[in-house]
Amino acid sequence: MMTDREKTQAQIEARLRQFGQTLSELKIKAEQRKDKFNGQVKQALDALEGQHEEAHQRLRAMSSLADDDWSSAETDVNRYLDDIDSDLRKALSHFK
Repeated sequence: MMTDREKTQAQIEARLRQFGQTLSELKIKAEQRKDKFNGQVKQALDALEGQHEEAHQRLRAMSSLADDDWSSAETDVNRYLDDIDSDLRKALSHFK
């Protein structure tokens, strides 16, 4: 049986995987789309890719934390993931 901490880490990993898939799809769409927004969209996607990698690093760092520090790190990572989610939604709006 998984602990709450393991469940939370699994949920964060799932969100990161989903963000990675969405990011890959957006990059493909951006390459296929040749218009005046392409440069702006590419910059936004590159920034999102950096945020995605940062979130992965934060998650890896969490696994070695004590419980008190882990709770704080969880809040920080979830807030960061919410920011990525918001930025992905903005990027998606360029393709509608």
